[in-house]
Amino acid sequence: MPRIVQGLLWVLATTVARVRTGGAAAHRLPSARAVRLPRAPRPRAAIRAAVDGGVEERDVVVIGSGLGGLSCASLLATAGYDVLVCESHYELGGCAHEFCYRPDGTPVQSEKVAPGERVFRFESGPSLYSGFSWQDGSPNPLKHVYQMIGEEPEWITFDTWGAFLPEAPEGYSLSIGAEAFEKILETYGGPHALEDWGRLVERLRPLTYGAKAIPAVAVRPDAGALITVVSRYPGAVLRTLFDAGKLTQPFSLVLEEAKITDPFLINYLNMLAFLLQGLPNEGTLTAVMAYMVDDFFQPQAVMDFPKGGSGAMIDALARGVTKGGGEVRRGTHVERVLVEDGRAAGVVLRSGRVVRARKAVVSNADLWSTYRLPQRGGPA
Repeated sequence: MPRIVQGLLWVLATTVARVRTGGAAAHRLPSARAVRLPRAPRPRAAIRAAVDGGVEERDVVVIGSGLGGLSCASLLATAGYDVLVCESHYELGGCAHEFCYRPDGTPVQSEKVAPGERVFRFESGPSLYSGFSWQDGSPNPLKHVYQMIGEEPEWITFDTWGAFLPEAPEGYSLSIGAEAFEKILETYGGPHALEDWGRLVERLRPLTYGAKAIPAVAVRPDAGALITVVSRYPGAVLRTLFDAGKLTQPFSLVLEEAKITDPFLINYLNMLAFLLQGLPNEGTLTAVMAYMVDDFFQPQAVMDFPKGGSGAMIDALARGVTKGGGEVRRGTHVERVLVEDGRAAGVVLRSGRVVRARKAVVSNADLWSTYRLPQRGGPA
């Protein structure tokens, strides 16, 4: 695989890692508040048009309301584009959605929870968040999005980490950081656990320099990247391209190459990989784990959590869409994407309604579903 392609894969991989872990970084980055979004070329009042009752027209249609889809939609709406987000589920958020139950055990849609009503709110899965409570210089790209759209949850920070593990059924609670983790290894790991950890750290930490020095919002897929990335961060770009082959390989290969054999350490890293993206070491890119391990060594490291749960993160992005004049629709399933003259020209909803897109159709659905969306017989 060419290095430039590997480098782009690394940027994508670190974007995922940053959203989940984006913690303290040795390289201070400029605040995303300084980024000026380009404005749409036409006034808001003239954008939306509905004709024939069953057809409407928008600038951009976004399929799916996961973190990626809502980030895209909120940025576009902030820039003045008319955006429609179509979410098939009755809850927003994709893999980050929450779900609610009343005390009597009956489910209730989050948007139908009355003010002051007591409900149990559940996360759709475990998550690790960091880099969100920073006011400036955070390497977390989702933090940058919040800054640009002017909407954000309230963040709760914590500096201790606890777990109940097979090797520690009584549980433990220690401060976050490298020294505390070494105590965990000394207590529950084998005789070579610390030695294994040291070798792994030596391999991983140097790999994070390039990615943490490049703000994700500066990355773009066209020649403009020469201005926004290459000219401003030449050293980091070269380092990222040089390390691309290592960063895009499965993390399990790094463990093999470093001869990591301690069972407790391997199991612990498997747990971290699962918390980050729901896969074990062999299914997780080295980029993701390198980013996380580097966070262990940051001074005064803390973890973040949104007040109100992960749903608060989704709500903030949705507010960014509607505040800019866009719309987010729940229970709106996209059956297919209309393709005309080689471009995505709109979508057909399950209801039969057609939504035409002047500029683009963006899919935040999974790869398999997205592949099946273009109309039969039309080019993808």
